[in-house]
Amino acid sequence: MEYSRIFFTVLLSVTLLSLASCQTTTDSEQLSLEQGIQLELVARHVSHQYGEGAAEIVAYDQSYKKLYVVNGASKAIDIIDISQLPTVPLRLPYSGNNLSSQQLFLPKSVSTAGAGMVKLGGPNSLAIHNDILAIAVATKNKQSSGAVLFYSLSDQTPSLIQSVSVGALPDMVAFTKDGSKAIVANEGEPSKDYHVDPEGSISIISMTPSIAHSAKHLRFTDFNSKRESLEKTGVKFASPEGTSVAQDLEPEYITVTDDGSRAYVSLQENNALAIVDLQNNTILGVKGLGFKDWGKYKIDVSNKDGVNAAYYENIFGLYQPDSITSYQVNSKTYILSANEGDAREYIYQTTEAECKAAGHKFDDEDGCISYTEEYRAKNLPIKSPSVIDSYYHKNGIGRLKVTNVLGDEDGDGLHEKLYSYGARSFSIWDQAGDLVFDSGDDFEQRLIERYGEQFNSNENENKGDSRSDDKGAEPEAITVGLVKGKVYAFIGLERHGGIMIYDVSNPLQPTFASYVNNRDFSKEFEIDDETDPVTLKGAYNQVGDLAPEGLVFIVAEESPTGKPLLAVANEVSGSVSIYQIE
Repeated sequence: MEYSRIFFTVLLSVTLLSLASCQTTTDSEQLSLEQGIQLELVARHVSHQYGEGAAEIVAYDQSYKKLYVVNGASKAIDIIDISQLPTVPLRLPYSGNNLSSQQLFLPKSVSTAGAGMVKLGGPNSLAIHNDILAIAVATKNKQSSGAVLFYSLSDQTPSLIQSVSVGALPDMVAFTKDGSKAIVANEGEPSKDYHVDPEGSISIISMTPSIAHSAKHLRFTDFNSKRESLEKTGVKFASPEGTSVAQDLEPEYITVTDDGSRAYVSLQENNALAIVDLQNNTILGVKGLGFKDWGKYKIDVSNKDGVNAAYYENIFGLYQPDSITSYQVNSKTYILSANEGDAREYIYQTTEAECKAAGHKFDDEDGCISYTEEYRAKNLPIKSPSVIDSYYHKNGIGRLKVTNVLGDEDGDGLHEKLYSYGARSFSIWDQAGDLVFDSGDDFEQRLIERYGEQFNSNENENKGDSRSDDKGAEPEAITVGLVKGKVYAFIGLERHGGIMIYDVSNPLQPTFASYVNNRDFSKEFEIDDETDPVTLKGAYNQVGDLAPEGLVFIVAEESPTGKPLLAVANEVSGSVSIYQIE
């Protein structure tokens, strides 16, 4: 994606700073880095909407110095003017709101090239190239074809110029660097009752000499006969019997090489990458990402025992990246991934009788479960005696959430191994999709060192250790930027919050540079977005930024301050925070 991949040479000083404890930081104190480059929070925009989706993907229009942000809570785009961005640190970092905005509301229906008139749902993603804004929008019926809306930004007010039909549930849109193509990842999620399951797909829209009248749709049907060989490379399939490979694969996120010849698409639930030839508009392959051995790295597996990270044999992690980005070193392309993890679970509301009549499991608390692969380890049939079995009583491994579709090595119905979701790290892959670096347990160990019992907090309340049985701090967003001759990766942690920063100039040996988190862990609050409307309790509007979802690195040459910036969209706090890199 243009805004998540871009990096240029910038001149700035490198400063070593000592770290003040986040737990005792006050509003008047500066947020600083442990070592390396210095980030100063200079501005925030608060939408005053809270809960999942309030501020998601962000892109930058350098012509008018504006940020465009997906606001899923209002089903609109927030347009934030940063042309007069301050250059001094924000006085009240946790509650400050010194930026103004306007909203772009999308039409309720559009006439699309390729599918005629369609009723629109909410926006999922956006991207900007020069004076063109592309917005990926699902339809009201998410299992039907979605649309990409193209707006002109040549004037102060965006104007809709064309809409193009794409696949079901377009979750990501990205431009090639030259702007000649827009690529769309269509996730194709099934309905909650799993009665309708569209195929995942990739759409390619030609932008030259004008926007194409229809998209080229790349399907995964050629892989329907290759399920067994894909599984051997580490591709995970989890779905009801009879689901095809093309239905099971769910494109999530896109990065495009600098020369525009290839796109890499994360298939998050499947623990894989799709490699796309953009010259011939074909899918070259699907590459499984394999598994992470938690016998080599420490992991905290229980949310009931405080700080208790340990090594575990026969416990593995699925990388399952959400955001990905790419960069070049010595003419070689490398892909960086934020290894969030994701389980496939579909629940809908109906009566117990109707649920059971449909052959589904009814849960008094959750509702009708049409399909799930997620279980606590203690609820899986484990081969006993075994190493895993002994962990139940010693280390709380039974609370770890794992998949039931992997780990039964001999097919006897008993699990010899456990596979959890996400790798709690960021990784670097070569252009063939082979792993060249993983940050191991670095994220979790640094959070434990800095926050103690508050580590692995959830994004909706300050409660330490609450995400250890799930996917830890959950690396969600990632981008790169070139700073004084060094390439840095910025990784947003969705649950615990904050941005991890690594020097990735050498993709084979990245080094930790810094970490910054604009969140006050001393406040009591709760944001429950499972209710309608969202339930808000305590100091929810004074705790800072919650759940970084989207990042954009702005080079000094295009910045309103003349200094490089990092803009962060935080979906649960509904805020956009802007850091100036000094």
